[in-house]
Amino acid sequence: SGLLPLLKDWISKAEGNHQRIPCTVFDLGSGAGRDVCYLAEETKAFYHNSILQQHTKEQNKLHCNQFPLHFVGIDNHKGSARRCEPLWRNRRIDDITTSHLMNLNKLDLVSDCFTNTTFIDQATKSEKSQTAVLCIYAIRFLNRKLLSYIASSASSIENIDHESPSLYLPIGTIMAMSHFCKPTKTAEWNFDHPKVSNVLDRDELS
Repeated sequence: SGLLPLLKDWISKAEGNHQRIPCTVFDLGSGAGRDVCYLAEETKAFYHNSILQQHTKEQNKLHCNQFPLHFVGIDNHKGSARRCEPLWRNRRIDDITTSHLMNLNKLDLVSDCFTNTTFIDQATKSEKSQTAVLCIYAIRFLNRKLLSYIASSASSIENIDHESPSLYLPIGTIMAMSHFCKPTKTAEWNFDHPKVSNVLDRDELS
């Protein structure tokens, strides 16, 4: 994953700068939670095996040994949480992961989710605290309207969807995406799944 090195680098810099504000990583269209699981497990292992051991070796006392990231999987399927939670518990990352039910076509809900301080954990039906947004990513999930809306946060151009609230994300927020893409601009798409309408054109995101 090209995203994993960025998250590890952020953890290292956060520890070096003694940053004590945990940050949230959102998975858009998280499905069964496998990508959340991979990133949460790998970054947690990196933190404990590299960062904490380095502090111990240098005999430096950590200001706080709380893992600095929380991963939130967002999906509109009501059964998503039931699929995510057993996997996350089995991999021992359920303490740093949350499943959230939301329709990502409703941009007002998206704005609320990214900017509110609390939201409902779909699995436990309990209220969870949220911290500053560090990263938003989508794996094999394409919603062009949503991507344009997120991109508007980093643009000086006024939000063209006047029915939705303007989105303001912290400077430096990471947006990552991995999806099916045509090899060239004029290439045909000779596959049944996904449909050609759900495939990125070459350089579409540039």
